[in-house]
Amino acid sequence: MKVLRGEGVLIKPCVGKDHRELVELNNFDLIAHPMYVKLVYVFQAPTPSSEVLKEGLAKVLAEFREWAGRYTKETASGCLGINLNDEGVLVIEAEADGTIADAMPFDPSSFLLELVPPTSTVVNELLLLQFTRFTCGGLVIGLARHHHVADGKAATFFMNSWGKIVRGECILPPLHDRSLLKARDPPQPCFDHYESNTVNHEHSPIMSTLTTKKFHFDAMFLRKLKSKVNGSDPSKKPYTTFEILVAHMWKCITKARGLDGDVKTKASIPVGGRRRLNPPLPAEYFGNVVYESFAQSIASEIINGSLEFISELIHKSVTKVDDNFIHSAIDFFEIRKSMLGPPSLNDRTDVLPVSWMKFPIHHFHFGMGGPVYVGPSLMLMEGLLILYDSCRKDGGVEVMVCLSKADMNVLEQNWFQV
Repeated sequence: MKVLRGEGVLIKPCVGKDHRELVELNNFDLIAHPMYVKLVYVFQAPTPSSEVLKEGLAKVLAEFREWAGRYTKETASGCLGINLNDEGVLVIEAEADGTIADAMPFDPSSFLLELVPPTSTVVNELLLLQFTRFTCGGLVIGLARHHHVADGKAATFFMNSWGKIVRGECILPPLHDRSLLKARDPPQPCFDHYESNTVNHEHSPIMSTLTTKKFHFDAMFLRKLKSKVNGSDPSKKPYTTFEILVAHMWKCITKARGLDGDVKTKASIPVGGRRRLNPPLPAEYFGNVVYESFAQSIASEIINGSLEFISELIHKSVTKVDDNFIHSAIDFFEIRKSMLGPPSLNDRTDVLPVSWMKFPIHHFHFGMGGPVYVGPSLMLMEGLLILYDSCRKDGGVEVMVCLSKADMNVLEQNWFQV
């Protein structure tokens, strides 16, 4: 199937009450991966006209002006910020020469890259959208959003607000005060934030040896996995679906890679901090509130250890991120302000499980029916795992996995063995 893109247009915010001129990114924003996160939202006919979508977009951008701004280093600290100059969000209109049914189930392929705005060359926009119309009247909205502006929670809040405005509903105004996560004066880190001792300012290379596949874990498989790990002891607090599923995937991938012995391996787990703060940040907080916490071991322990042992490693790495830990991390980052960036990963030994589970990504619609599929576009970063709730409504989870082609062939042989 071919996709023909038209020329892009810039959609600027409508005049609103937000008169800020500059947003200085805080420490959590600055440690986010410097990349465009790309998703596709798939809708069956009927769908709104592009003009209706653009009109709603201009209105919602009046509340979320960061997306229409441009990066600047002309901030008080000299660190990255957003100039709220309202230059606009790039919208590209495109046409596909097939139907939505032809493209289902939107498995990873180069076709997915045709459904999202290209960012392979330098672009200035912080948010880019593509409306691709299919011959059946269906629509795919592909977006590319820069991670420094907002995390997945905040970006989902924005998209759902856009849908509400098109539907004629009121939206909850975003909370823009990023100073809520500022460092103490003086900074007082009280934990060893070893995860952040080595940072990587480079994008992972896109290599021809990588491949990405989507796997579906249905509810029955998840129950078997949880039963094996949690058992039937009612006095024992059960591990979560995320903890157990990541433990299973980490084990399978370590085997598929042929790692063994004392080779170090880690799972770098982005942990959302909104509800872990005391008091919690409101759900409408707009920005990044994610800390990448490491669960680490050696390959022989991951391969030979029980799923309960691996789940406990993951559980500890997640639960240690509490209010005290988060404030300590903010202070630690403040001391290392000039060196901030995402933690370094070893492409051949580590995994990066990103959870979009329980995100209300399926709530984004324009009043003509919800999306029949929502998921990431093709993202080539070895060891990246993206977990998200399935559109099949069977209680299952979809996982997008990126590995070398050779390791992926081995992985598929033991992926669904419990």
